Amino acid sequence: MGQRLRLLLQRQPRVRGGEWGGVFRFVTRFVDLLILPWVLDPEVLWIYLAARFASLSIPLILILFDARVARELSNLAQIRDKSRFQSAAARVNICYLLVCGATGVFVIVGAPSCAIILGIQATPFSAILTWLVIGQSAPVLFGATSLLMHAVERGAFSDSLLGLTSLLFLITVATSDMRDGVVIAQTLVAAQLTQAGLCALLLTQCGVWPGATSLLHKEIKLF
Repeated sequence: MGQRLRLLLQRQPRVRGGEWGGVFRFVTRFVDLLILPWVLDPEVLWIYLAARFASLSIPLILILFDARVARELSNLAQIRDKSRFQSAAARVNICYLLVCGATGVFVIVGAPSCAIILGIQATPFSAILTWLVIGQSAPVLFGATSLLMHAVERGAFSDSLLGLTSLLFLITVATSDMRDGVVIAQTLVAAQLTQAGLCALLLTQCGVWPGATSLLHKEIKLF
């Protein structure tokens, strides 16, 4: 019986470290949803969730972009000539800036109209949405920090920072009397910008120009 049990367990699919990492990043990026039902009134919670859903269009578009360039960036990061990787990273940061900027403006302008159609109060929805879009648009300031950190094999440190800032967010919300969706959105944005800023600072050690400063890279020619 014991031998049969061991054979059965060996046949079960095992969760690899990379899969656990994906689960960890997913949970920490949506850490606000773990605590909001306990601190917000149902009406405010619904408005926050609607704004959170609208703001997700930015990372969803970036995920599609990451899938196309992640492997190439990783390959360039391994070669001795770092200038090629730095040039590619600068172009990626510019793409992030343009995509985040355009998508963010589109969401902020268009989502409130959809909210009115759905019967959601426009004023608190727009205020919460604006802050959430700012948080999702951190790449405008700091660039493709998560993508580039994993490309240069510092993904574990990036995930650690993500976990730390998420934990600090939870502690701040849990220990304070926050009942305002706008304040919680601002707290989440502070955590997101802190994590992205620290990663951008570390990436400068690899010669990566963060965010909009990539426009100053010698191989970036807009005209």
